[in-house]
Amino acid sequence: MSNHCAFAARLKDQYWAYQLLKRKLRTKLASRAIKTLRPKDLCNLYFSLHRESPVAGLVPSITAMPQSRESFLYMALFASIYRSACSGAIRAEIDLNAMVFAWDTFCALYPSHIQERRPFGRIRPANFDEAWIIVEALRDGLAELPYCTTCHTPYLIIHGCKYQQVCQMCVLNQISKTIINT
Repeated sequence: MSNHCAFAARLKDQYWAYQLLKRKLRTKLASRAIKTLRPKDLCNLYFSLHRESPVAGLVPSITAMPQSRESFLYMALFASIYRSACSGAIRAEIDLNAMVFAWDTFCALYPSHIQERRPFGRIRPANFDEAWIIVEALRDGLAELPYCTTCHTPYLIIHGCKYQQVCQMCVLNQISKTIINT
């Protein structure tokens, strides 16, 4: 019976490894969710899918991701799609179905802004790695997605970020009103 369970777990991990690596998730990040496959196996799968080695180097930081107030709007949109699709609490284990759904939906909304390599524009997450980092930050409490009672939208708070922990939509609206009035 345990051999069957081990086989089923490995088969499930192979499926998710394929789904995550097909979207070019770094193997270092994929190994956080895929437990039954070795990092070398993940690298080999990545190479067989893309005919290039996986991205190496430092993993992006959630605090360094937003380049402008506008970036928060897109990040909040992605996080909202993920939260809506998530079958459980976003502070629990990462829901891979919700993650893939949220990313595919986000890509359908902004197909020309998805970039695997730098330079990244204002629309973040720019790639699946950044999307993964946003979801991990929500899970770990490094980011929150509260509801704004003024503009009635969810907004993203990133703890330790250089931007104020306020609704960026309201701030941008206030800035545009100030510019129009002057």
